[in-house]
Amino acid sequence: MPAVAAILALLVASGASIMYLTAAELAASRKSDDIARRVADGLYVEIAFGEPGDAHAVLERLSPGRAAAFSTDGTVIAGDANEQVLSEGRRYPISAGEDVVGELVMLRALPGDLSVPLPLVVGMILLTTAAAYFFSNIFAQSVSQQADRLTSLVNRTTLKRGMPEEDRPVIFSEFRRLRASLIRRLQHMQRENERLMSTAYTDERTGLGNGAELTRQLTQFISRSSFEYPSAFIQIDTEPFQHDGEYHDTAFALELQTTMARRITGFLAEQQKVYSMPDGRWPAFSLASDDFGVIVDRIGSRNEINKFAKALIARLKEPYAIGGKTVKFTAFAGIAMIPEDGQAPQDIRKRAYTALMQARRKEGAELQFYSPKLDRQSAARKRLEAEVRTAVESNAFTPVFQPKVDLSTGKIVGAEALARWQLESGRIVSPGVFIPVAEACGLIGDIGEQITRKACEGAARWSNMGFRDISVAVNVSPRQFENDDLGTMLIDAMTTAGLLPRLLQLEITESVAVTDPERLRHVVGPLKSMGVRLAIDDFGTGHSNLAMLGRLPFDVFKIDRAFISNLETDKQAPAIVEMILGMAESLGMETVAEGVETEEQQQFLRRRGCDQYQGYFFSPPVGLEKFIEMVRQNRQPAAA
Repeated sequence: MPAVAAILALLVASGASIMYLTAAELAASRKSDDIARRVADGLYVEIAFGEPGDAHAVLERLSPGRAAAFSTDGTVIAGDANEQVLSEGRRYPISAGEDVVGELVMLRALPGDLSVPLPLVVGMILLTTAAAYFFSNIFAQSVSQQADRLTSLVNRTTLKRGMPEEDRPVIFSEFRRLRASLIRRLQHMQRENERLMSTAYTDERTGLGNGAELTRQLTQFISRSSFEYPSAFIQIDTEPFQHDGEYHDTAFALELQTTMARRITGFLAEQQKVYSMPDGRWPAFSLASDDFGVIVDRIGSRNEINKFAKALIARLKEPYAIGGKTVKFTAFAGIAMIPEDGQAPQDIRKRAYTALMQARRKEGAELQFYSPKLDRQSAARKRLEAEVRTAVESNAFTPVFQPKVDLSTGKIVGAEALARWQLESGRIVSPGVFIPVAEACGLIGDIGEQITRKACEGAARWSNMGFRDISVAVNVSPRQFENDDLGTMLIDAMTTAGLLPRLLQLEITESVAVTDPERLRHVVGPLKSMGVRLAIDDFGTGHSNLAMLGRLPFDVFKIDRAFISNLETDKQAPAIVEMILGMAESLGMETVAEGVETEEQQQFLRRRGCDQYQGYFFSPPVGLEKFIEMVRQNRQPAAA
């Protein structure tokens, strides 16, 4: 019986529990000497799926002397010691309190009663069961037909051999029950397969296909497409404009994610009508909490795909009201053309992601098509990221100080601390190079902390030298502002350095200030009460919500260098600067103009009543020792 043994081995490997035993062994397994005494020798085969131990427990509760079989329909068929059906085939229901997992099929036959070799019958039963187990609903019909043929075969054989009529229903019922059991198993397996397929290929939060489904669909798309028209995979990254603790709340983040999913599917439905495409032609996928993907084809041209992606980005950036507040979004897209940028799913996904990262990094860009040069740029960027990490770990970032000068007296009254990174070779890496990298890989907070602590130490040093009214300003990035420990870190930096709080000034961008004013008050409130001053940086370049700014705890307006540099060339620039100066005066705030490079600019600001300025006209940013030397030449230290 090699074939039967092979089938048994396959079933066991698949998780089925099989018992192939004689009547005596069956009796022993049921722990009943009565069965061993009364049941004639025969061959029994048990095939149990799921938890056969539960099935055995049910059989053990049956009265001794009865060979039994049961199925998932919740009934038990019992026969006496002579294989006769008790009470004309009466069924014994399993009580409601007994949970039976899986199913047990027992074939009972006496070798002397069948002309068909029993191993052949057993093998056919096992083969039928194996087909159902392995091939699920694919062979459902053939399995059922096989059971019918097997029943007919046994029927004819038993009639020829003159088997007692009362015994035949036992055998027939076994085959009928086996067939019914197989059909139920097929239905169960089909439902389970559908559930598993749904789980494996669907993002449960949005209902969109997940990454595995994207790979599957890309494979199918590539294999069936003739590529007569441009096709593309678009990967999209979205996130709220503000970065605050609420965004990281699970319910809030889920609401935002499902909102983006609805917007994408709604947009695709609209565009499919525009391009006369059937519904569902362009599938959407949820790849991460804020990343999505879309496969599009037959749009017409690369330019059309560009327009399509821009329109999708615009839809995703629309404000959304949630929790009593209006949330604004940023959105970026990376596009990989198919098959130009790859004919394997992993290549297409990788290149769309590379383009997406370039779109995020590129100033003013929202979408980017992949090109081979992006791979070279990506490799260089990865090397730079590794170098930035090493520099953070070795505390290699240091501040330089650009003097702030009082326009009425010409005296240095403060300094802005700016980050610098000097390599061991002596080469200086521009902030414009390493800051975007640090922001992208989550290291900007570490760099900001290093600069803040060293700036506080420097300010404490010149304060101890007698220059006790020269403050230091440090920039707080949007990423740092997300950190709940920001206030604690700033207090610790001042305390450790021995710097008076009134000599520390925090510069926060206008966009951060007006996006989440409540968080601003929460973070800087304790610092303000200690004496720390607050400056709004780059004023005039962001939202310019004057009513809101007037209610925020700012002490200083910094006029962006873009307005200062245009004073002599743009007719509107002087009026804008005068407006900012007038507004600051009405609010009782100091003003600092940055980026002053000419005497004409300096004189204009002095005449218009600006309080302070900084820029190359007076001095570029310099190291601590150089700054202290400049202060000594510009100021007299206060008396001890």
